[in-house]
Amino acid sequence: MTIKRNRRWISPWTLLFTIFFLVTSLASADIPAEYWPMVIEPPLSLTQRVFDLTEAVTKAKSEGKPLFIHLTARDCPPCQEYGRFLKAKHAELAGAFSKVVVVNLRTWLKGPKLVFRVGDKSYTFEQFKQLVGDKNERLVYPYYWLLSPELKQIKQLPWGTKHYMSVEGHLKILDAE
Repeated sequence: MTIKRNRRWISPWTLLFTIFFLVTSLASADIPAEYWPMVIEPPLSLTQRVFDLTEAVTKAKSEGKPLFIHLTARDCPPCQEYGRFLKAKHAELAGAFSKVVVVNLRTWLKGPKLVFRVGDKSYTFEQFKQLVGDKNERLVYPYYWLLSPELKQIKQLPWGTKHYMSVEGHLKILDAE
């Protein structure tokens, strides 16, 4: 007597998607929780990724602190490297980070256009850059701003990770004075 077993095979696409999802979910491109970041993720939309900064701006005004805004992508290897650096260097950087409102904007490299909302006003990425006085030419992840509570750039921050991967460099960048 022969017993036939039903074998269920996983399609290659399902397997590939599952592996991709697990890898990108486990790899963190975020500012570690030890820095007490305000995490802002856009709601699901096929037309735009809206980051509502209203609460962060309100907090910065009430505390009298500048905003350190970090735009990160979960599937961005340099963003993940930056997250690991921050975790490893927490003891050296904690004091500087305590002087700012840390805002972690989480997204993906690809997707609909970026939109920033403050109160009842919405801005595209380019309009937001113009509003705050950002002179960087393009969007490169990770992206950073150091802004006053009134959303004016305190100093032009470089894009990418090169300037952020040393304690000394990071301390200079976070110095709002």
